[in-house]
Amino acid sequence: MEIISLIGAVQTFFYLLLFNSRTQKQLSDYVLMLFLFLLGLVFVDNYLRNTGFYETWPQYWGITYCLPMLIAPLMFFYVVLLTSPGQKFQPATGWLVLPFFIFVIYFMATYYFLPVNQKVEYYREATSNPWPMIYAAEFFLIFSGPFYAVLSLIRLRKHSHNIGSTFSYTEGISLKWLKGVFSLVLVVNVIMILSNILSDIMPVFTYQTADNFVHATNVALVFFIGYKGFRQKLIFQERNGKENISLLDSAGLLQAEIQQPIKARYEKSGLQEVEAEKLYSEIVKLVEGEELYLDGKLSIKSVADKMGVSVNHLSQAINQYAGKNFFRFVNEYRVEKAKSQLCDPASQKFKILALAYDCGFNSKSSFNTIFKEYTGKTPSEFAQNYNA
Repeated sequence: MEIISLIGAVQTFFYLLLFNSRTQKQLSDYVLMLFLFLLGLVFVDNYLRNTGFYETWPQYWGITYCLPMLIAPLMFFYVVLLTSPGQKFQPATGWLVLPFFIFVIYFMATYYFLPVNQKVEYYREATSNPWPMIYAAEFFLIFSGPFYAVLSLIRLRKHSHNIGSTFSYTEGISLKWLKGVFSLVLVVNVIMILSNILSDIMPVFTYQTADNFVHATNVALVFFIGYKGFRQKLIFQERNGKENISLLDSAGLLQAEIQQPIKARYEKSGLQEVEAEKLYSEIVKLVEGEELYLDGKLSIKSVADKMGVSVNHLSQAINQYAGKNFFRFVNEYRVEKAKSQLCDPASQKFKILALAYDCGFNSKSSFNTIFKEYTGKTPSEFAQNYNA
């Protein structure tokens, strides 16, 4: 197990050097770097523990004990920053790290500065006959992982809705890789909790077994998170703050608001119904006339800028009169373009991927998925049925 921990530590510090080499770093990059650094320290701690270092140097026992209380919320902060326009840090989320500072201060006052012999006695007493603060610390250590994993998955689900209102594509911005990370974190933590419970009933399930399992999984996660995090691009460009907040507020749209009828949702909007209808006609004329949908990176912001209107008003007009969000509005044009291309004998010599790019899609997989959603058939099936 010490080799696995050593590999994990080397990985984290390698990715730290890689991130540090970036010329332009976002706030989310710094948060991810701090996450990797702290996790690297935990790996080092596990390595030293498995090699008997603390038996020789007991004064260092428990030096990284509280770090997981900070590691878990850091990944949630990373998700918040990636899914927030302008990557603004929200002071209100600061309370999430409060348990970490409470326990660090507590152990500084009662443990960290004790002489070595008293530290050893304190450590033995805490493990054999724990008191309420130790139980509380263990509670946060065990449940902080699954708690923040659930919070992150909720946030990412709301993000999936938000990008549909803002972008005409999902490649590089859907954050599906983070959903996979947090789903695995949730499963691993549930297994760890069950192992801790079973260790009191069945000797085969020991605390060390669960601990080693978590560390082994974390080594794999570090590789994946570091690689994907380094490749992750900024999703929401810096825009007018007031407009951003109203379209994509810092906490994401509430589910109740998402399900609210369109008319009721815009009752307090400054855009009157007649104006919204006129604006929608102008959008359709512009998108069809200039074939804006052929731009694979088209966003509602770029269309709003071209028209000289508010992003909010543009979004409202599309929702009210097309009955769909911006993503579906644009991709419907792309699918119709693709259908006409597939029915054109002159276009049948081109490969599906070339046709996808020609119609404004960014990949063959997204082309197949979206095309089938609208038509019930893949592009290949549609072409075969037409030519049959």
